[in-house]
Amino acid sequence: MSYQNPLNAINFAGWKEDPNVQLNIARVIEKASWSKSPFESFFGKGADRGVRFYAVKDSQPYRPRLKAPLTGTGVEGNADLDTNYDSLEIMSQTTYPKVIANAIKSEIEKYTALKQIDFIKEASDSLTDWMRLRRDKALVSALITDFTNCVVCDQTSNFKDTSNEPDVATAAKKIKKGDVMNVQALRRAIFMARTGINYKGKECYPLKPIKSDLVSVQGISIEHNSYIILLDSYACNQLKNDPEWIEMQKAAGVRGDENRIFTGLIGLIDNCPVLDMGIWTPLQSGMPNSEVSDTDYMANINPQNHKKLTPPSYYANGQPVSIGALIGASALVMVGGDKVDFYIDEADSGRKTIVGVDRLLAVSKARFDSNESGSLSPFHDTDFACIGIFSSKE
Repeated sequence: MSYQNPLNAINFAGWKEDPNVQLNIARVIEKASWSKSPFESFFGKGADRGVRFYAVKDSQPYRPRLKAPLTGTGVEGNADLDTNYDSLEIMSQTTYPKVIANAIKSEIEKYTALKQIDFIKEASDSLTDWMRLRRDKALVSALITDFTNCVVCDQTSNFKDTSNEPDVATAAKKIKKGDVMNVQALRRAIFMARTGINYKGKECYPLKPIKSDLVSVQGISIEHNSYIILLDSYACNQLKNDPEWIEMQKAAGVRGDENRIFTGLIGLIDNCPVLDMGIWTPLQSGMPNSEVSDTDYMANINPQNHKKLTPPSYYANGQPVSIGALIGASALVMVGGDKVDFYIDEADSGRKTIVGVDRLLAVSKARFDSNESGSLSPFHDTDFACIGIFSSKE
């Protein structure tokens, strides 16, 4: 069945008489921008989503909140509850939404008619792609900035010993040619996420997995909890050449091949989807590498929402580095309007048409501060649910 563009069902010519035309176009743009995004599968308002959304109506600073798990032992038997009260710890971070917008002005109506261009429709389609690119690049930029945990690939031992490195960036700079992506490095990241181990080999806290639905070949919906691994195309190609990966995917068979609810799914490792996010370029929002323009990165991240900015080049020292990530629930925070706003207006005495779109948006990696209680949680000022994965770009 061929794809039917939902914009085809809208009467663009009636926009002056019918105010619902602009509302309908806005709805289509919002839905279409997500349908083309690899983040759509794990985006939502629930605490079990990889990208957690908080709807706001204005640009005032907003503080998403997240409860830390209770860690007390409780009481037993005849003991009074007041002998061992637990502590309710609510963490938060401040985000600063801002409006992002774009618009296109047509040629005079006679020129667009000669070229047989339905300007409003074509502009709406292009603005949909622009909004998706702008939003997804903001998500990727936030994800890779200032990792606090990581796995670094190694040619000899699959992943490097980073226990003596002072920070993640120093660990990533140990990458040399030949340190390519492999199954054991990804299994290390999954193990660290499940058991709560950091790059120094010390205990921190387990990452909460993302909840998703997989549909089996028999059509049975299965609730599935897992982490999601996001890699660029260089790392994915290296992974596909790993003999262990080849054998794993053979064993997965048709069942693993047909359960593709994630855009870019190339396979599973220990029940965790591995996604090929593509390559970051000026025209697409894939995962970046250390050769991506720092200027492009900085144009897609709001410094107000992050304590420290680390452009892609920050993680490399000589050898180009591919940057991937394992994410769990609430790895990223997105704050803003729950839809785009769409505008149509006339210009140049009515001879030209202006079409525009905007939305309120703030994107940040979840890195919560402990509340004003004074207690320092293990979650304090660390990535809440992501682990950086570094390999040689080759």
